[in-house]
Amino acid sequence: MAERKTISKKIRFEVFKRDSFTCQYCGRMAPDIVLEVDHINAVANGGENDVMNLITSCFDCNRGKGRIKLSQKDEVKKQQEMLKELNSKREQLKTLLDWKEELLNFNNTQVDIFEAKFKELTGFGITEHGKKRVLKGIKEFDLISLLDSFEISYNQYYNDKEDSVYKVFDYTFRICNMREKQNNNRNLYYFNYLKKSFDTNGFYFSHQRIRKFINETIKSDSDFDILKSILKNSRNWSDFVSQCESEWGCDI
Repeated sequence: MAERKTISKKIRFEVFKRDSFTCQYCGRMAPDIVLEVDHINAVANGGENDVMNLITSCFDCNRGKGRIKLSQKDEVKKQQEMLKELNSKREQLKTLLDWKEELLNFNNTQVDIFEAKFKELTGFGITEHGKKRVLKGIKEFDLISLLDSFEISYNQYYNDKEDSVYKVFDYTFRICNMREKQNNNRNLYYFNYLKKSFDTNGFYFSHQRIRKFINETIKSDSDFDILKSILKNSRNWSDFVSQCESEWGCDI
């Protein structure tokens, strides 16, 4: 007589899941009944604990109470269904692996594009650690945003010293992050633009008053274009304030 081996919890769950937690003899489902795992070909006849030889049964059917026996034809049909399901899972897994490989190749290509641009401007390549950071940046933002931020960082921080190359690389991601925040908060973008322009022109200005003016008055990019034009034609802070008050009729 064949020795009965314990069916592992993992295999039991796989059988239940495959059979949709439904008794394959009477059609009743959990949690209305207690489910068990039955052997299609009995252990006494040499049946093993292979998933292909296991089937979901309720407590009553597994003990022969009102059980409908599986005919040889039914056994073959069940095994055919199992084979079809396994084949479908195999094909889906292959498709998933192919997709992941294509995605990996695509991401690596984007990293190569960034490195080529970086080397073109700085004369330096990127380390493996740096490439991982670039890949993370591409996933978090996108390649175009990262390239744009790199060019901004390069124009602002690069000089003939080697140390500046590290700074350019580091600030690329800071700028990208800041631009992302600004895109999500246009008023922050407006304020930072004005602040940078005021600092460049040596204008003294009140942060609090500018923030209040932007929040209350600048409602669109068109308004901001007018504001930039005023700023361009202003000789000093007082002149800027006067033109803004004339344009919008409000105090700054």
